[in-house]
Amino acid sequence: CGTIELPFRLDVNNRPIQIYDEINGKMGITHWKKIAIEGNTTRVDFIPVTGRTHQLRVHASHAKGLGIPIVGDPFYGDGSGPGQLKLHACELTFTHPKTGETMSYRSEPSF
Repeated sequence: CGTIELPFRLDVNNRPIQIYDEINGKMGITHWKKIAIEGNTTRVDFIPVTGRTHQLRVHASHAKGLGIPIVGDPFYGDGSGPGQLKLHACELTFTHPKTGETMSYRSEPSF
């Protein structure tokens, strides 16, 4: 387990790709924990602290992050895998904008 802190930004010549950039990038922060090893893949729990575009995908794939792209990622990996990006939000929690109530939803991945 650990924390990934990487600055990245949009690659304006290759949208929607995000690229690591120490000078002009905005910081993305993600906590992570290894959940299981299944064959030649590792299941990882990501908890994003910031909410940058493609943050988890960049943090998984970049050498200064985990250095292992998410299975099926056509942008930051080789796109191989069984037909879909293996990224799933297991839990979403937010404050309802009208009632102020904390709303929380869970959904286990199908893969």
